[in-house]
Amino acid sequence: MSVAFEDLRLPRDLRLSEWQRTVVTALRARLVRQIEDELRSGVAGALEGTGNEALHAALSSAHVVIAGPILDECGAPSDPGLTSAILRRAEEHRLFRAGGGDHAFLLELAGDADEEVASGAMALLIAQSSRFDPFQDPIMARTELSAHTHHFLVWTIAAALRRYMIEQHGLDSSTADEALAGAAAELLTDYDEGETVEALSVRLAWRLRDTGRLDDEMVARTLLDGSLPLFLAALAMRSGFDVAATWEIASEPSGRGIALLLRVAGIARDAAGTILFRIEEDEVRLAGKIDLFDLTDEQEAGRQLRLWRIDPAYRAAIARLAA
Repeated sequence: MSVAFEDLRLPRDLRLSEWQRTVVTALRARLVRQIEDELRSGVAGALEGTGNEALHAALSSAHVVIAGPILDECGAPSDPGLTSAILRRAEEHRLFRAGGGDHAFLLELAGDADEEVASGAMALLIAQSSRFDPFQDPIMARTELSAHTHHFLVWTIAAALRRYMIEQHGLDSSTADEALAGAAAELLTDYDEGETVEALSVRLAWRLRDTGRLDDEMVARTLLDGSLPLFLAALAMRSGFDVAATWEIASEPSGRGIALLLRVAGIARDAAGTILFRIEEDEVRLAGKIDLFDLTDEQEAGRQLRLWRIDPAYRAAIARLAA
């Protein structure tokens, strides 16, 4: 348990490598702008013909950035789920590139004889293929966020737009609130948490498990071919943790978490070594993870990871008090 508590003392933003900071910053900025643009489109439509031509023009202009600078200026509070989701997307992109960047494993499963496996793999393949820009840089849609984080981000950006509309264009607050509430409601109602990449991955992993195919080799292949969402779902099935907890453990900065998680999941040494080799780029840290896996039995690993079987709100509260 001491490992978990020591890790929770450090805010995640302070543990990122320079590469992670660059990718995470870019992903966050693009995600904010995407939601901002969708909100602005709805608000501009609501204000059209109301005599607020200057504001309508600003909202409709692709060259006017509004929400991002306001959020930077006021230091708007961040949702821990947002940071975790963006960091997971950045790590997914790193592993995808390391795996060849061709979705070979999902393409193979999309041709599977089992109809549910094939359709699940195809749905996941389509979803993951849409998460790149024309230059093959990673993008992240708001619909990939959890329901809580999605609501948090939409309303936070709406509040930033409200400030701009009132302070810069003199719009009365009731008009601004009505227009923003309507635009935000449209964004929130077209969101389906059951169609996120994570949800699609979980359904595919369930089917693989139900057909007796979620063995060590299958778990390792999901990661070797760079499908982090499917790897996390598969490892969650094998370990009994939920996907969010699986990611928290696998990504904790000391590197101990993933080794203990593989032991809890009952992954054999050869497959565990393959997985650890793909995840860890530093040879010294890799050796330490393999040693930990070898020296820790499943019962002890489960004891050290017990915190992640408790309600996530409890873990979040511990992290807040320890920060």
